[in-house]
Amino acid sequence: MFLITCLLGICVTGWMGLRISGGGDFNEFYSAAKLAGTGHIYDWDRIRELESANGPKPIPFGRPPVYALLLKPLTILSYRDARAIWLLLSGAALIGFAMLWPVRRRGKAVMMLCWSLPATVMLVFGQDTAFFLLFVTVGLRLLQSKRDFAAGLVFSLCGAKFHLALGIPVFLLARRRWGALGGGLAGALVQLAVSFAAEGWGWPARLLRLSSIGDFSPAPMRMPNLLGLTHSLPFGGYIEAVLALLALAAVWLIARRTPLTVGATAAVTAGLLVSHHAYIYDGVLLLPACALALRLPVPRMLRYWALLLCVPIPYVLLVLLRGGWQVAQVSINGFSLSLLGLMVLHGLRRQARARLSWRQAAPGLAGRTC
Repeated sequence: MFLITCLLGICVTGWMGLRISGGGDFNEFYSAAKLAGTGHIYDWDRIRELESANGPKPIPFGRPPVYALLLKPLTILSYRDARAIWLLLSGAALIGFAMLWPVRRRGKAVMMLCWSLPATVMLVFGQDTAFFLLFVTVGLRLLQSKRDFAAGLVFSLCGAKFHLALGIPVFLLARRRWGALGGGLAGALVQLAVSFAAEGWGWPARLLRLSSIGDFSPAPMRMPNLLGLTHSLPFGGYIEAVLALLALAAVWLIARRTPLTVGATAAVTAGLLVSHHAYIYDGVLLLPACALALRLPVPRMLRYWALLLCVPIPYVLLVLLRGGWQVAQVSINGFSLSLLGLMVLHGLRRQARARLSWRQAAPGLAGRTC
């Protein structure tokens, strides 16, 4: 039954994923890798010319130069062969996440992955969110084994999609994992050094300029984040900023008062919320949150909500049905905000119970200070 359910999910999401147009994201990476080291990876005319040979819809390259260099070996192959290798690596990264993420019932994680439309679209488009999720998972495992500096080095690899990683340093600061922060800083400095050596001192300005063109962030209403939720509202920018600050503050409170896995889940969830640039494939980052909601003592409605986000319905509304994006925005972002709020309350109650137990166990010491 388990195998049949997984295969059915793969077939359903595969059919839907192939119906969604715009699967040229790997073309962006492949073309930028060809230009790596030339000083032209953010030259829109050059990269558009290269991308036009492999697809009809060119996409600006939005990663630091070091990641184009890391993909350089793929350019030895033809585009088709490189795309096949990338698909295999992405699939392996997703499987690695499902096998390594700390959950009690591994089968549920695998089943959720098989029914995840964002995961399928990510594979169809050739996006790289699977690697982000794998790096977070490996970093969390290293934190659990007290190998903090190595964990920080792995977390620094999330810099490929740094806009999704804003919750990670907040999580590490709240946990006071100074070794991991040191490892993250060391990894980031190495990546910056390689980037500047490859593309010169002006690449940050060129990247910023390229990211401001319309082709870089089309259709904000399709983004499963706070920008997508608020962009059509009056004073939407201010509302987004306030909600983003609250989400990051929630990560701090949760990380201080809950186990590592819960804090890491909050960091990933908040990172998607505040990202300001995300699309349907980045919705795969909600899988840890959905898995957590199904095992936490949360209201039954939130568990059903988590199950809803494990099937294609909200994402179909987001990208395929005209006018359905409003409902999808509320369902996706509402779940994330609700779960963060409940985790804050859960952490505060847990801390209060711990303080009460300590005072009851040692009433004579409760009022003393060191």
